[in-house]
Amino acid sequence: MKRPFVLKQDNPEPIILAEATVPLTDRSYLFGDSIYEVISTHHGQPFFIEDHLERLYASAEGIYMTLPWPMEWFTKQIHHGLDLALEDLRAATDATAPPSETYVRIIVSRGVSDFNIDVAEAGEPQVHFIFKEAPQYTGRFREKGFYLRVATTRRNAPQALNPAFKTGNYLNNVMGLREATHAGADDALFLDIHGAVTEASTSNFFMVKGDTIVTAPMEVGILGGITRKHLLTVAQELGISVEERPFDLDELWTADECFVSSSLKGAMPVYRIDDHHLQPGYGPITQRLDTAYWKHVEAHIAKQTSEVHS
Repeated sequence: MKRPFVLKQDNPEPIILAEATVPLTDRSYLFGDSIYEVISTHHGQPFFIEDHLERLYASAEGIYMTLPWPMEWFTKQIHHGLDLALEDLRAATDATAPPSETYVRIIVSRGVSDFNIDVAEAGEPQVHFIFKEAPQYTGRFREKGFYLRVATTRRNAPQALNPAFKTGNYLNNVMGLREATHAGADDALFLDIHGAVTEASTSNFFMVKGDTIVTAPMEVGILGGITRKHLLTVAQELGISVEERPFDLDELWTADECFVSSSLKGAMPVYRIDDHHLQPGYGPITQRLDTAYWKHVEAHIAKQTSEVHS
């Protein structure tokens, strides 16, 4: 089975992604009433699965959705799909090409219903697992970094649709990203309603001032990124000072380095925000942190593999 493909909750056989369907009455389609997670592989192995699944369950609880499957079932489905995806890699004819990583997207819809938005009208939750080749952030992104534009679209307030819940309702992000790319940037940088810096459209955001890493706290309205969480742990292990606090654009313009993070990126540099330029490529703190982060990931995978075989 070639990637991309889909696994459905009640069928262990893969379905080609282009042939997978959901009913028009599915609430994910009607209302964006769904949650999701993205897990990637590193050297072919998934990492931080438990963290991602814990956040999936937290997102479900946050939007009043009850998941009828145990966490162990999700884990088995992920590994089953990754085993199928390995066939794609083993069948590769170009042995000189670097092996590609797999992107796993878990989508849980509240189910099908009539056009009534009341959650009491929903049927049983439905889950799909998508397995595809992971996008590669190489070349310019690693050599130079990202160009961000500050969006006029403001990040949803936690008291409205809380960005801490990883839902399928992404219109806020879509609008901000459209602004940024239309202006020639790679991504958007969102402010909250009070002007505090929050995050990018699909990445957490950090600035470096001197020897200190500063990132927005959850309270301003950001996703609790899994990579963000582990980067902060790694920074503390390296003895790098970390501050989680609000900051505005005036303070941002005095930053020495900036970077974004996600499961697919690790820590990747930002070289420009609007018309403010930073040094292209990895600054010393960003480089040190990113290198240590991937060693942290590899140690996690090694421990995970050892526990499986013990």
